[in-house]
Amino acid sequence: MLEPQTRAALTEQLAPPPGYELVHAVGTTFTLDLATALTVPLCFASHRVSAADDQLGILNAIRRAADRIDVFAQAGEISMGTTSKLVAFLEPMLHPVTARGIFHPKVWYLEYAAGEHRSYRFLCASRNLTADRSWDTLVRLDGTPAPAGQKLDATRKNKPLVTLLKTLPKLAGHPVAADRIARIDALADRWGTVQWELPTGVRDLAFHAFGVGAAASTRPELPGRRALVVSPFVTDDGLAALRGDLWGETHLVSRVETIDRLTPATLSSSRLRTHVLDGAANDTVDIETGHDDRADGDTADHNAGVAAVVETTPVRPADRLVGLHAKIVIVDRDHTSRVFLGSANATSPGWGTNVEVMVELIGKTSVLGVDATLSALGNLIEPYQSDGGASEPEDEAAEVRLEDLLRGLAGLRIHIEIGGDGPYSLRVQLDGGDRASFERRSAKAGATLHWHLLPRPDLRRAASTLANPQGETLDEVALTDISPFVVLTARDPDGRERSTIVVAQLEGDIAERRDAIIASQLTDRASFVRLLTLLLELSGVAMPAVEATGATGFFGTAAGSDAVVGAGLFEALLRAVAAGHDGLADAKRIIDYLAKHGEDQAMMPPGFDSLWNQVWAAHLELTGATA
Repeated sequence: MLEPQTRAALTEQLAPPPGYELVHAVGTTFTLDLATALTVPLCFASHRVSAADDQLGILNAIRRAADRIDVFAQAGEISMGTTSKLVAFLEPMLHPVTARGIFHPKVWYLEYAAGEHRSYRFLCASRNLTADRSWDTLVRLDGTPAPAGQKLDATRKNKPLVTLLKTLPKLAGHPVAADRIARIDALADRWGTVQWELPTGVRDLAFHAFGVGAAASTRPELPGRRALVVSPFVTDDGLAALRGDLWGETHLVSRVETIDRLTPATLSSSRLRTHVLDGAANDTVDIETGHDDRADGDTADHNAGVAAVVETTPVRPADRLVGLHAKIVIVDRDHTSRVFLGSANATSPGWGTNVEVMVELIGKTSVLGVDATLSALGNLIEPYQSDGGASEPEDEAAEVRLEDLLRGLAGLRIHIEIGGDGPYSLRVQLDGGDRASFERRSAKAGATLHWHLLPRPDLRRAASTLANPQGETLDEVALTDISPFVVLTARDPDGRERSTIVVAQLEGDIAERRDAIIASQLTDRASFVRLLTLLLELSGVAMPAVEATGATGFFGTAAGSDAVVGAGLFEALLRAVAAGHDGLADAKRIIDYLAKHGEDQAMMPPGFDSLWNQVWAAHLELTGATA
C-alpha cells in the first residue's frame, strides 16, 4: 500500500548498505539543478560528509566519486541553484541528452561491493534532481546476482532496464568518454542477471522503458474494472488511452488547472471521478509520524519498498511539500491490481514518444488496489468538479515557448578553445554544422538571446556571437573561471526571461584547473591541514580522536595560534604510507600546485615540507612507483 505519511530522502536511498561501498551509479533526470547534484557524491563518501559540512569536505567527496557516477539529463533543463565553483567537479559525470520526444526518466542504477559480494539497488521516482518540494513517489528495489537456475528469468525481467542503460551514452549530445561507456556497458551486463527482492504485498514486478529499443512504440495494455490515475499533467488523449480497456470508473488525482483544461466531453463521463490535493496537504508533515525507518540504512534487509514522498534533501521538521508531482496508475482486475509508478504523466507523449520508465508492481487488490490507495490518501485529496474547456493562459504558453526554444538550442554543440598561459583567452563558438539551425531557431522565436560563462556573469554577450565563423573571444579569464558551463538566456518581447545551462566541449583544457579550484578554497594553514585530513579520511584511513585539550607540537594546537590544525595527521600519514592509499597521491598534486605557485610557505605548517618529503619517499619505495 502507498503510505503518504512515509517520507524518504533520495540522498539516504542512494547511500550504500552498511559495510558496502559504491562501485558505480548511473542516474537519469529531466531537470537538473547543479547545486542539488553536488549532494549526490556525498552519499557515497566513506567518510561521513553532509551538505552542511565545510567546502573542503564536500569537494573531496565529489572528487572521489566523480569517476564512479554518471548522470544523464535533458539538454536545456539544467540550472545552477546556489552558485558554487565546486560544480567543476561534476563536469566528467554530467551528460546532457537529446531524444525524439523529451528525456524524462528519473531512475538510479546502483551497484555496491563488500569484498567479493555485490549488491544492487534500483530507484524509480517521479522526483527530478532538483530542490523541488512537491509530492512525489519512489520505488526502491534491492537485489543480488540471481542463482544459476534463475538467471534466464532475471534476464527477461530486466531487459527494458538493460536496454535503457546501454542506450544512454548514445543519447548524449557530446561523446561520452570511452572508459565511461565501457563501465556502463559492463554494469548493464551485470544488471541483466539481478534478482530483485519484492516489496511487501507484491507478488511480481515488471519494468517498462518507453521511448528506447523495441519498447519505443509499445505500452502495456491495461484491461480492468476500475483505475486510479495520479498525474500533475493530463491530456484528453492520454487519459483516454489509459482508460481504453476499462469497463468501470476511473479516479483521477491531478492539479486544478490541469483538470480545468480537459475537454467537457472527457469530464462529462459518468465513469470519471476527479480529485485534487486538499489545501492541508501542503502543510508541514510531522517528522515523527512521517519518518520511514527503512531510510535509515541500519539493517541489511530494509529492502524494497514504495515511499509516497521522496525528497532530494534530508527531512527537516519545518519542511513543506507543495504541489503534486507524483505519477501513479493503478488498475484493478478481479482480485489482482497492477500499480505503475515512475516518470510518465497521463499524456500521449508520456506513454508514447518520451523516454520514460515505470515500475509495475503486481499484488492483491486488498493491499495495492484503488480502494486501498484512496484510503491511504485519506483527507489529503478532495473531490473537484469542473466543466473543463479552459484555455492555457498566454503567460504560461509564452513560458513554454521559451522553454522549448532553450531546449532546442541546448542540443546544439558549443566549443570553447582555451589559449594563453594565464590569464587565459577563450574562443567560444557553435559547431559549424549547428550555426544555421541556431539562426533559424532564434529568428523563428523572436526572442533576444544572451550567454555568459557560469562563473563570469559579468562577461555577458549577445548569443548571435556564437554563430559567427570566428566565434567570440573572452580575454583575461582566470584559471578557476574556465568552465564548460555556458548560461544561455532567452527574453521574449514582453520581458519574460528563462535561462538554461549548456554544457560545451572544452578544447585544450588545463590539467591543473581543478587543482586551482581546490587551492582557492585554502585560506590558511588550518584549512590546508583540514584538506589533507579529508583526503586521508575519504581514502579509508581512520583518524584518531582528538582530545580537546589544546595540544601542542607538530600539527597540534598551540595556545593563541591562528591555525587550529588537527592533531593526529602525522600518524594518519604514516598509516596511509603503510596501507598504500591513493589519498597520498591526491595530496601530492595539491602540495605540488601550491609550491609551483609560491603558496606553500603560507599554507603549510612549519616543518611540514621535510616530513612530507620523507612520507612521499617511503610511499614510492613501498609501492614501487616512480616520482
